[in-house]
Amino acid sequence: MAREAIGVVETLFYTTAVELVDVMCKTAGVEVLCVEKELGGRLVTVIVGGSVSDVTAAVEAAREQCRDKPGDPLRMSVVIPRPHEEIMKFIEPAENTPKPPDIQDDNTTSKTAKRRTAAKTRKGKEG
Repeated sequence: MAREAIGVVETLFYTTAVELVDVMCKTAGVEVLCVEKELGGRLVTVIVGGSVSDVTAAVEAAREQCRDKPGDPLRMSVVIPRPHEEIMKFIEPAENTPKPPDIQDDNTTSKTAKRRTAAKTRKGKEG
């Protein structure tokens, strides 16, 4: 999908962010590029990409969704048309970036995990 624009939505609470992602993706043909929940305490940042019109519609739908919520959890939203390539490097991790340690491919299952599975299998047969 071509990324003619990116939309950044910053909200309180992870559940609200999930709801906004759902609304944005259902409203327009956007792709979720990044979800960051580590910044600013309870703030969750969602970044979507797509055509300028789709991203604008998606961000506007997120704004509408938050308007009637108590305390207006939407903290900031912006649409950036024709984002500079340096911004995209900041948003999209490089392909050769190693995966976090908690995500493992099927081929790289740790020896410890294999041992635990084998022990559970033996335990089940014995008992």
